[in-house]
Amino acid sequence: MDRQSLRLRLLLSAAAGIFVFLLIAGTAFYFTFQRHAEQLARRELENDFVQLISAIHIDDRNEDLPHPVLSDPRYEKPYSGLYWQIDEPNKPPIRSRSLFDVDLDDVNNPGRSVDLITGPNNMPLFAIERTVILPLIDASERRLKVTMAVDRTDIDTAAKAFRRDLYTGLLLLMAALLLGSLIQILLGLRPLKALQIAVLDIHSGKRNRLTGNFPSEVHPLVQNINELLSARETAVEKARQRASNLAHGLKTPLTVLNAVADDLEIDGNDAASSTIRDNTSLINEQVERQLARARMSGGSSNSQTPLHDAVARVIKAVTRTPEGAQLQWLNAVPQSSLINMEAGDLTELLGNVIENASKWAKSEVRVSFENGVVKIEDDGPGVVESKLAQIEKRGTKLDHSRPGHGLGLAIVREVAETYDLDVKYKRSSLGGLSVNIGKAEVLAKLH
Repeated sequence: MDRQSLRLRLLLSAAAGIFVFLLIAGTAFYFTFQRHAEQLARRELENDFVQLISAIHIDDRNEDLPHPVLSDPRYEKPYSGLYWQIDEPNKPPIRSRSLFDVDLDDVNNPGRSVDLITGPNNMPLFAIERTVILPLIDASERRLKVTMAVDRTDIDTAAKAFRRDLYTGLLLLMAALLLGSLIQILLGLRPLKALQIAVLDIHSGKRNRLTGNFPSEVHPLVQNINELLSARETAVEKARQRASNLAHGLKTPLTVLNAVADDLEIDGNDAASSTIRDNTSLINEQVERQLARARMSGGSSNSQTPLHDAVARVIKAVTRTPEGAQLQWLNAVPQSSLINMEAGDLTELLGNVIENASKWAKSEVRVSFENGVVKIEDDGPGVVESKLAQIEKRGTKLDHSRPGHGLGLAIVREVAETYDLDVKYKRSSLGGLSVNIGKAEVLAKLH
């Protein structure tokens, strides 16, 4: 995927946000579970503490405390992980049988919180410590320190299992959220895909403006593009009009100069007449060139033009000339054929090629269209293979026996290049010249 892709950027941003959020949430869940597990252990120890105190009885003789027995059998099993111990000043401690011969350490922070101490076999224990004062009949009292402890290993094991399951669940949740984000991104960017298709339609000539139901966020862009298209069309039209006006403005002075050349020739001043005619001929070529350029739309391809009808119109115009009226014309272009070219540019291109064919054909000219290639063939004398590359050069005439300035095929080349088309010349199946116009890669397969 392209690094500049908006889809990729949004997906990576969503992935980073989801990862950070789930990491923070997972850590919070883990420590919350651990805290609740410790609180549960503390509540169990406090319940056992109440049961232990309830089991202590002192008679009137103030004898030693009896060894209480609690309901949980783990207090009777050595090193079971559940312990209690009663300490009294100047007396040996009373321990649960689970402690066997090990004394519990003092709690550092006695009170209602759970503290961490070391138990049998250096096992970490959660412990609470309470002080109990037993009043006696003689108004004295006995002060007892009671410690309840439970093995921390069980809590740590449960916490690790919870963390493993939690991270597994969070990974699955992350995958689901990423999938949801991807779907959301694809749906959110779909209007941009529609906009891209609409722009391609403008480029291919299927439409000349952006139209459709676009989201409000895209409307300003659509409006700006449509305004840009309108401004471009206006600018192109004005430029074409100015070029046309300039070219037509030069026609009258050229006519006058040619008339002067005729007068000089009548007066016997052939050198001056020839000089004027040569220069007016060059100027006239430039005028024709500018007129042709003025008629071009600039390759915008804002419309699809029916090719068969365009060929028919050009043939109809050429048949009115002396050369064209004597020829047999075959329009072999399918009726449904469309070409991505402005009608005026297409007429300019076809007109120059077909007019050139009418000058050299003996009896027949054929126009066909296949696989995106327009082919104009005649049965004239053709062109020698070694000179095919010269006929498209501006101002080049291989045969001066026919009228013309040699600009026609050069204009054809310019119009074709404006639309990213190529022009190739070869021997026609009719015996004369074949002019092929189409995409370079397609023409390469034909040669």
